[in-house]
Amino acid sequence: MKSKTPKLRELVDGVSSYYIIGNIVILSPKKRDIDKEKLVKAIMQINPRVKAVYIKRKVSGELRISELELIGGEDISKTIFKENGLSFVVDIKKVYVNPSLGGEHNKVEEEVKESEKILDAFCGYGGIAMHASTVSKYVIAGDLNIEGLEMLRESLSLNRKKIHLIDIVQYDAHNLPFREKSFDKVYADNPTMVLEFLNELCRVTREELIIYILSTKGGISKIPAYKWLRVNDYSKDLFIFKGYIRCNNKNLSLTSLS
Repeated sequence: MKSKTPKLRELVDGVSSYYIIGNIVILSPKKRDIDKEKLVKAIMQINPRVKAVYIKRKVSGELRISELELIGGEDISKTIFKENGLSFVVDIKKVYVNPSLGGEHNKVEEEVKESEKILDAFCGYGGIAMHASTVSKYVIAGDLNIEGLEMLRESLSLNRKKIHLIDIVQYDAHNLPFREKSFDKVYADNPTMVLEFLNELCRVTREELIIYILSTKGGISKIPAYKWLRVNDYSKDLFIFKGYIRCNNKNLSLTSLS
């Protein structure tokens, strides 16, 4: 009879879940005085392919970089992970990576059309852009983080048979280098800062701006989206919401929100 693989919480108190990104594990223990050596040993017992284990302290800065502490294994941060059949090159110390968004990225493929021009405005390592490009023949991926864009460039070479061409552009999203109404759909995955970019994002959007925002349930009522979906729970009162805004509405004013 095959033995049952134990769950992490059965081996180490105070830890119930973690992310596996390629051959790297990232977790956020509930207890500060966690036995790190025991924790690493337990994770590698459950997942023998894991080469490094990190504790995430917080995400901060304009580029949303995670503050990480290596607690065991090799001192590596660059890896390749797979999501919905696509392969991504990522460096967890240089871009924000959240594997729990795999289902959300898969929905992007269902939303976009082959003929639509798509902008992934805060692309990071290219999660939304690459999923969109499995359908759309015109995708631009942009970000301020040049290192994230280089990771995306590497990822493109791993997925040539699965995606269309993606144009990669570095910019500051406060001043997007595109003409008005250049894109049919714009995706803006920058949950903590997206409000300050709304006017500029809507300027380049012909039909639909899709934003992700960290907010309370009441907080989103001030934003002129015609539809809201709850994507993730962040804490007891904070959630990641996905909002759909019609930027082709001439009466839409976002000035007071930016």
